[in-house]
Amino acid sequence: MSDADLAANLLDDVIGHRGVREPVKSMLDRAYRALSKRNDEWTRRRVRSIFNKEATRIDHHEIEEMRAVIRAREAHAAYKSQTARVAAMAVNSAPSETRGLYPR
Repeated sequence: MSDADLAANLLDDVIGHRGVREPVKSMLDRAYRALSKRNDEWTRRRVRSIFNKEATRIDHHEIEEMRAVIRAREAHAAYKSQTARVAAMAVNSAPSETRGLYPR
């Protein structure tokens, strides 16, 4: 696998879930916002060139920044899942007389 293919695959993961009718421009803009938070050297043109596999050179720090965005997103999803489980356990362990009093 070439660096361009690896970077394009990582960028797909950075983009995340795509809507059925979501324009490519909005997906690339979402990836640009996530990457530019980590490093302000990212440009929209650079993101688009990696997505279209037009980039002739991929820097190691770019690959690592994409991986860091993916890891951060996975960590946040795990945190949300854990928090939801704890909240569900708290609701289920509440006394039965107060269980129906509060809206969910």
